[in-house]
Order: sequence, then structure tokens, then C-alpha cells
Amino acid sequence: SRIFRDKDELPITSNLADPILNALQMSEYLIVICSPRLKESLWCKREIENFISMHGQEKILAVLIEGEPSESFPEELLYREKTITNANGETTVIKEPVEPLAADVRGKNKKEVKKLIKTEMLRLLASMLGCHYDDLKQRHKERKMKRMLALAAVVCFVGIAFGTVSSIMALKIHNQK
Repeated sequence: SRIFRDKDELPITSNLADPILNALQMSEYLIVICSPRLKESLWCKREIENFISMHGQEKILAVLIEGEPSESFPEELLYREKTITNANGETTVIKEPVEPLAADVRGKNKKEVKKLIKTEMLRLLASMLGCHYDDLKQRHKERKMKRMLALAAVVCFVGIAFGTVSSIMALKIHNQK
């Protein structure tokens, strides 16, 4: 029901870790905007690591805005640490490659990007709401169709009302002659 955006909600303070950690703790999902510049950000890396430790990697959704996945996704999203116990009882931690759940909004121009954002937003919402993408897409189409029908009904009503008033006025003018 609420979205935390660091630009809007972080206070001016020398210690940003506490407000960010509190926001991560209260968040159910983390949406990571992925581009080649993401790997350079130490703060983003820490946020992802902290979120994984609090909620797990399954609750992280990625949005690819530029570059290729291999150069844009941080390592924390590409691998999952897995603990394996061998026959001797020794445990080792290995990095297992995973495919992150990601929306791809890379386009050739702004119009294509806007169209992709609308589609991919439904994909992200479907995973957050725990429903199928097709179900959400159909509901979205139905709601859009209902809006169009309601708008058409209003336009028709206004047209009929205007026609009725015009006809009445025309009749009054005709009768006065």
C-alpha cells in the first residue's frame, strides 16, 4: 500500500544507513533498476545484500533499463549462495547461478520504452500480487474497456442533451415566427 523512495523520504543526516535499513525491513519487495552503472554503486550493493538477508532473494524484482543483463545485473541477483554438506560432515558454500525475475524496458525510442513500461509493470505487479500475468492483463483490458464505454456513454448523453436542447430552441424560434 506504500512505496518508499529514497529521494523523497530520506532525511538529511550523516548516517543514512539507519533510515534505509528501516525502510528495507518494512518493505515486502525491492525493485532494483538495473543498468551498467548499478554495479558501481556501493550503496545499492549494500541495500540488495541487506534486503536478501532480511527477506530473501525471491522478493527482489529487477527492471533492466539499459545494457545487457550480464553487464547490468549485480552479482547478488545473478547468484545464490548455497550451503552443501558432504559425506564427511564438512559444509561448503557455493555460488549457484540463478535467473533473476526481471522486467526488460529497453527500447529504441521513448514511445517504445513507454509501451514496454506499461506491459512490464503488469508483469511486476503480477508477481507481487501472486497472480498470473495473463489474468492481470485481462483485468486491465476489461477495466480499460469499461472506461471507454463509460466515456462513450457520457459523450452520447451530452450529444443527445445538446440535440434535444437545440431542437427545443429551434422549435421555439420557429413558433415565434
